[in-house]
Amino acid sequence: MKPDAELLSPAGRDLLNRRGFLAHSATGLGALALTGLLDRDGLLAADEAWRPDIDPQKPHAARTGHYTGRAKQVLVIFCSGACSHVDTWDYKPELVRLDGQPMPGDAKLVTFQGENGALTKSPYAFRRRGQCGKFTSDLLPRLGEMVDDMCFVHSLTSKTNTHGPGENYMSTGFTLDGFPSVGAWTTYALGSECDDLPAFVAIPDPRGVPQSSINNWGPGFLPAMFQGTPFNAQQPIRYLQPPASISADEDLATRDFLRRLNERHLEAFPGDTTLAARIASYELAARMQLSVPEVSDLDSEPEHVLRMYGADDANTIKAGFARNCILARRLLER
Repeated sequence: MKPDAELLSPAGRDLLNRRGFLAHSATGLGALALTGLLDRDGLLAADEAWRPDIDPQKPHAARTGHYTGRAKQVLVIFCSGACSHVDTWDYKPELVRLDGQPMPGDAKLVTFQGENGALTKSPYAFRRRGQCGKFTSDLLPRLGEMVDDMCFVHSLTSKTNTHGPGENYMSTGFTLDGFPSVGAWTTYALGSECDDLPAFVAIPDPRGVPQSSINNWGPGFLPAMFQGTPFNAQQPIRYLQPPASISADEDLATRDFLRRLNERHLEAFPGDTTLAARIASYELAARMQLSVPEVSDLDSEPEHVLRMYGADDANTIKAGFARNCILARRLLER
């Protein structure tokens, strides 16, 4: 019999010969050896999930992650309901070919919008730009000049095409309410190196909050202290400064009395994360009374920078968005 001849049992099933047995055994032994090496070097996953060590009195103190990250700050510009990807960065040659034709396989498809129409190609021309040759449309010509400095991720998919659940999915990874936003997770895991500004800031559109509202920066089931703090360029934080009728000494005495009451209540109810977050927020608010006016003073920006961002645009919505972008940059610079 040949060494590599197929061996069958009386039932007709494959049997291992000696060569096959040794080959399979060697693979298993190699895996065992690798496991031993990883365990020796401390590279195996822990038996329990990693959780940060958080001091309730200093919940935003900087913490060490699994490894040293290259990014120190992150700015996410989330344009809910923005222009379609097929009109901006995502060139679809097949959509051009099928322009005016019905969608393949949609004979029985029923949508919320009603009867399906024909496929339509983008009204904007696409062309290669930059040294990388990335296809972008003529809708955004100036951004198209910067494609060599940008990274495009075209592999993302969504479980919904409805705005509210879609916003939840983008910000939390789930279409339902009640899950932490990505900013809340980041703050929970890493904290912040800045102690006089919020660790996680949300700057809503000048026209208002997204459809899913504060879910986009909410804490979900994490402690409330890790939620985002809403900012805006016109009034960075509401009610930060005391009324003019209250002196600095009165303000300090009031905050001190409130702190003692809250701490006494927290001792009686140590699991009340909302109260712990409130105490921490009061302490942060006292520090922000000095830092926020400085960082939010956009009048200190040079005129040419304001024009470059479009803060002087006649369109108030565009100008408001530009000022929000400047505020975001100034926060990152802190």
